[in-house]
Amino acid sequence: MGKKDFNRIIRETISRCLSNYVKENVEYKLQSVDELYGYMWLKPNITNIDVDMFVDDGGAYIRDEHVPLLFIRNGRGRYVSEFIPVSISQTPEILDNSIDIVISNEVISQVFDFIRINFSILIEMSNGNLNADKFVSSLITPTLMRKGECLIKEMSTLKKSESNLPMDIWIDEGGCYMGYAPRIKFRASKEQRYTRDFSSMLLTNPPTIENLPHNSDIRTKDIEMLKQFVIANLDLLLKLANGEIDYRTQFLPNMKKPQ
Repeated sequence: MGKKDFNRIIRETISRCLSNYVKENVEYKLQSVDELYGYMWLKPNITNIDVDMFVDDGGAYIRDEHVPLLFIRNGRGRYVSEFIPVSISQTPEILDNSIDIVISNEVISQVFDFIRINFSILIEMSNGNLNADKFVSSLITPTLMRKGECLIKEMSTLKKSESNLPMDIWIDEGGCYMGYAPRIKFRASKEQRYTRDFSSMLLTNPPTIENLPHNSDIRTKDIEMLKQFVIANLDLLLKLANGEIDYRTQFLPNMKKPQ
């Protein structure tokens, strides 16, 4: 094994360990804007997200002893408070809660989705395993994600009579989740009249829920059953979301139902 391969394995091992413990290291403050010299500047014309992002492109997180992260610009100046650190994780978090955030919640949400969808390639970039051209050409961006038939293709509807779940769910299918993390959707309240307003459960382990109303009509044990369904069928659900299997002939016959 060459020295280069050995160093790569060391970096990747540290990366996996750090990313697994993001929750235990939920705070990091940019000490100086000079730190950004070790980061690649991703402009909105690259990501199709209306904010500048700065991505670790060579092990800065190892040198500075913090979890893998990227910075998003909070304003137009060069003050420390103008750059928000966000963890590179399947569950991204803002790591400096003392910053007065002026960019919109919509932009923050788009950045979080960008991180989830591009998690693997962001980690590769952070470890110095990709050059800039390869990184940019491999990124999945909102524009790429919503092109073509994905604009009109609907999510598959899984009826509770087919799944043994206490509610109907809508499942991402055929790569059309692009623009956000792969997920299922469900109606958690009668006030959620349209599918765009429904609550989402991300296809992760453990699953995380977005847009769950305070006055939910669903019981806690029903939510837990749905989470267990996702965990039990995670591989199948991800293959369906990515267009690798057919819903009727490959997903339904192999789906694990709650007992």
